[in-house]
Amino acid sequence: MDLDSTYLLEIKLVANIKKVRKDVRCWCFDKTVDSDTINLKDLVDEITDQYPPGYLEVAHVQYYDANLKTFPVVNTDQELISMFEKHSNSKVVHMFIAYNDPSRCYEPILEWEGYPSNGNQVSGVEPTISSSTQPDLEASLQNPFTENEYVGVHEEGMYINIEPVAGIVVASCNQT
Repeated sequence: MDLDSTYLLEIKLVANIKKVRKDVRCWCFDKTVDSDTINLKDLVDEITDQYPPGYLEVAHVQYYDANLKTFPVVNTDQELISMFEKHSNSKVVHMFIAYNDPSRCYEPILEWEGYPSNGNQVSGVEPTISSSTQPDLEASLQNPFTENEYVGVHEEGMYINIEPVAGIVVASCNQT
């Protein structure tokens, strides 16, 4: 690796806000990359192979731009190159990878504790779990169709009427 094109990525892996535990905000790890040889797809594939998302979840990449005090989204290789150019002096990039359900609209990170935000920016989604984003556990477990209520293992025989079939002979293997 060439030292001029080597960058340290300080990555914060943010899980799906609807599924994440309340006490875990993100998973932080570092990765060293060569900006001359890396592309966005390979970078995301390496990270998702190491830290797999949930079923059908999609990874979204953002980074912190200290000059603009914003969190731009990275969708193309050109935006990835631009990210490296903006951090050419420090060689350290604060990157965020958020897993999101593809059926829901992705809400990019607009604020993060420890990073100053632009004063003109509207306060947006902060990846913390509040009681409003967590579904009511008891209500979510209730069956909306009472006719399809759960049947326990020992209760399932109550509903099955099995009658013996005439004419079937069962052979035994124990011959003496």
